[in-house]
Amino acid sequence: MNELLKIFGKVEDDLKFIATSGVRIKMLNSLLERPKTSTELKDEFKIGASTIIHTARDLEKEGYIREEKEGFSLTPVGKIIAIYVTNYIKLLSVIKENKEYWLSHKIDALPEEFLVRLGELQKLRIVKATPTNLLQVLSLYVKMVVKAKKLKGVSPVFVPEFSKLIKRLIKKGGEAEIVISKDIKKPVIESYKKEIDEETERKVREGKLKLWEIEDVGVAMTVTDQFISIGFFNNDGSYDFSQDLVSYEKEAIKWGRELFEYYRSKAKEISLY
Repeated sequence: MNELLKIFGKVEDDLKFIATSGVRIKMLNSLLERPKTSTELKDEFKIGASTIIHTARDLEKEGYIREEKEGFSLTPVGKIIAIYVTNYIKLLSVIKENKEYWLSHKIDALPEEFLVRLGELQKLRIVKATPTNLLQVLSLYVKMVVKAKKLKGVSPVFVPEFSKLIKRLIKKGGEAEIVISKDIKKPVIESYKKEIDEETERKVREGKLKLWEIEDVGVAMTVTDQFISIGFFNNDGSYDFSQDLVSYEKEAIKWGRELFEYYRSKAKEISLY
């Protein structure tokens, strides 16, 4: 901690320089797209030309941007700073929008490299069961999964309805890859073999359903080409079946696919037959 305070003392002014100016942050973020002229920036931000020029000169003085023929562009250092500032703002927005959820669930069960990337889960929607519709979470989930062609997921909990849904997905031509916690392996395998018709069994044998087991998974996650659905354990250790976090954003879907690959790379494949 003392070492961190020493480092902070060296960069405190730099942090304040960025954080205390919304225009500086907007300019850094905007220039991540491409170089832009002062006129383009003025029209984009809807502010005066003098403010744009003053801000640009301040950023230029610190070595974050430079002026070229095509306009202002980020320096290599400016690009790094812009990326990290943008990601930090996105992370704060995700936490703030669903703060009560994050506070009441064991999100630290996520691998750290994905925990710090929560900002990629933009436009998260909480789907929550209500006293008048206890099956709201499941019904929306089913509606989204049946449209999928390829599904990837990780699960620490056994839900019989899920295996039925996956068999339905495979029968209509879809594919599924799932990583499960080791302690639910037996009921999961039994559920996939139970009441399976010949056509679906043939497709499973052809590799349309692949399962892996891993010692521990702290999150339930399903991702397809269209959406990502995430569930966590409550702070008391019980799994929260009453709420799911859902996003249809490409960046969030990419995050989910990479989380699946993280767990799959550490798991052992299960043979169903």
